[in-house]
Amino acid sequence: MTSKPTLHRIKFSEVTLGQRFFDPISAEYFVKLSEGMAAMVTGIGDGTVPDEFEADDVVGIEQ
Repeated sequence: MTSKPTLHRIKFSEVTLGQRFFDPISAEYFVKLSEGMAAMVTGIGDGTVPDEFEADDVVGIEQ
C-alpha cells in the first residue's frame, strides 16, 4: 500500500527555482521557472508552457 505524500503549504515566492510544487487551484503539479512563472508538468502540461503565479499564491510542496 502506498501513501500519498504530505503537502506543506507555502507561498510561491518561497519555492526555489526548479522545484516541483502543487497548485491547489488547478490541482496539478508545476515546476518553478522564474520569480513569477512556472510550467505544468502533470495533466495536459509537458513543462514547456509557462504560467504566471503571484508571489503570495499559496501552493504545496511535498514533505
